[in-house]
Amino acid sequence: MKIYVIRHCSTVCSEEKIYCGNSDIPLSPRGREEAKELAERTKALAFSLVFSSPLLRAKETAKAAVGERNIPVFYDDRLKERNFGTFEGTSVEAPEGKRFRYSFARSYPSGESNLQVAARVYAFLGEVGKKYADKDVLIVSHGSVCRVIRSYFKQMTDEEFFAYSQPNGTIEEYEW
Repeated sequence: MKIYVIRHCSTVCSEEKIYCGNSDIPLSPRGREEAKELAERTKALAFSLVFSSPLLRAKETAKAAVGERNIPVFYDDRLKERNFGTFEGTSVEAPEGKRFRYSFARSYPSGESNLQVAARVYAFLGEVGKKYADKDVLIVSHGSVCRVIRSYFKQMTDEEFFAYSQPNGTIEEYEW
C-alpha cells in the first residue's frame, strides 16, 4: 500500500506566514497555479481513493489532484489543520507563539497541542491502513498534519519533527 500525502497549495495566509488553522479560506492566485501544476504531476499516480481535510483550501487541492478521474474523495475532520486558538490570524514569526509551536504537550490557548493532533491523525491512519490495505491512497491536508503523518512512517528526533515542513502543493510518498 502506498500513501501519497499532499499539503494543500498556497493561500494568502501561507504566503504571508500567518497562522491559519481552522479558518476556511480558498487558495490564493499562486495556489491556483500550483494546483494546475499539481494536477499534471498526479496524473501518473495510481491512487484509488482520496481522503481530504474538509477545509476549502484542501478541498480545492484534492479536486485538482483527482482531475477528470472518477475517484471518490472522502472528507475527514481528523485531517484538519491544527487549531491555533487565539493565535489564529497572527504571524507565525511572533516569538510568543513559538513556545506552543515547538512543544508536544502545550496547547495553543483555546487550541490544540501537537500531541492532540497526533492522536487524531494516528487514529485516522490506523483506520485507513486496516480498511484499505489493498489500495493506494491519496491524502490532502495541512502543514501540521503532514508533519505528523511523516512521523507515523519515519522515525524522527524531536529536532527533525519540528524542523520538517512539507512545502505547499508538494507530494510525499510513504510505503505501508
